[in-house]
Amino acid sequence: MAMTGQTPCGGSQSEYRRSGEIESGPARGRQGDTRGNRYDVSRTLRPRSAGPYNTSMPRQSIESKPLLIDRAAAAELPSADSVRDWARERRAFISSVMAELAEERQAVAAGVRSVGLRAVMFEEFGGRDADPEDAYLSEVEASDIYIGILGKRYGKPLKTRYSPTHAEYRHAEEHALRMAVWTLDTNDREGPEQSFLDEVRTFYVAPKFCTVADLQRQVEDRMRAIAAEDLAPWCKLGNVVFRATEVEDRGDAIQVKARVRDDAVARALEDMRGDRFNRGLKTQFTWSGRSKFVKVAGVHVTTTSGRSKMFRLELEVEEASQDAFREISIGGKSPSDLTEIALRSVLFREPNPFASQHMGFATEIPDPLAPLRENPVSEEIVRPLSELLVTDLLVGTGRAKSIMSFRLGVPIGAHRSLTLAWEAPSLYSNEPAAVRSIRGEVNV
Repeated sequence: MAMTGQTPCGGSQSEYRRSGEIESGPARGRQGDTRGNRYDVSRTLRPRSAGPYNTSMPRQSIESKPLLIDRAAAAELPSADSVRDWARERRAFISSVMAELAEERQAVAAGVRSVGLRAVMFEEFGGRDADPEDAYLSEVEASDIYIGILGKRYGKPLKTRYSPTHAEYRHAEEHALRMAVWTLDTNDREGPEQSFLDEVRTFYVAPKFCTVADLQRQVEDRMRAIAAEDLAPWCKLGNVVFRATEVEDRGDAIQVKARVRDDAVARALEDMRGDRFNRGLKTQFTWSGRSKFVKVAGVHVTTTSGRSKMFRLELEVEEASQDAFREISIGGKSPSDLTEIALRSVLFREPNPFASQHMGFATEIPDPLAPLRENPVSEEIVRPLSELLVTDLLVGTGRAKSIMSFRLGVPIGAHRSLTLAWEAPSLYSNEPAAVRSIRGEVNV
């Protein structure tokens, strides 16, 4: 094993030839183990065998450059079929004072269903054994979008002293749902309801509505806008971040189409072209919960009106270098355990249990959200860019196969709630897929 510079988990200055499993004391085999590569931990790490390890693309060449972000990128309007495909597995929870806004609730449900989303309403829950408050809060957690309608009345307070609508709103925030709130255009609002509305408007735009038809139209437009945001994925190619209109993954090749509005981003993409000897840039490409190591085989540019440029990128998938510690166990902790410890330490600032054992390097990873603290972006794109950077770190280094879910809340004070789930890599082909998840507060 050859190692230089900093720790391999940081990936900034390290090169490993082979990875295996770390044990305390003498190396021990395992019945049925065919890898045959173990490391002893005493004073040093000593490999029992060595083999090739792909280090053709050191990650420091990517991480040393600041991010270039196409901040002016806008989501293209998707087709109706694309919106319905997106909406098929998603749920929108409708929250309001039921007695006062019964007609409005039905209009919102109609607007939600018109784009293919499932409308979740308390009136349709049916008989349940659970306490009513627990029932509707569990339905909030299981939803993807929260839709609040605020009228004149606050509603009867629960034991928590919040009304059901207010409790649902706070629960949705706590679980980082996409939030959409509308308010009746009126000056005759109860004091607690006005305070609730003031709280909402501290963090969100809460447009007014005058009629039921107006509300339904606004809800339909907002649901389509959310679909457009999700269907126009943010991508990261090396240190360049832009929004794609289409990503086609063919397995051994990827084609990306994008409209780029930022001149610096456009120049950076054009500079990735290969020369006449076909020496295109080799780097990591990350999008939609996935990440692959690629060679930029072609960059085709069409200049359109309004100074934007249409790009078609041809990417060839190559064998990726992997995090040297992704197959290592330490102190009874599996590689997936070590990844979770590393994430909790860097994202939530939880204590690293290995630091006191002088083995903290095995769980050191870069902070994926640091670039957004150093180079703040608008609130509208914080969530998708945060997910993109976490994906680049986890999937790009082989610590995760894919990102299963990512929920980032709005800033409350200096922190946001984050819920992250990922599929852990399997060491053996017959191992079932394992999903890991963490939840806490991050500063971004």
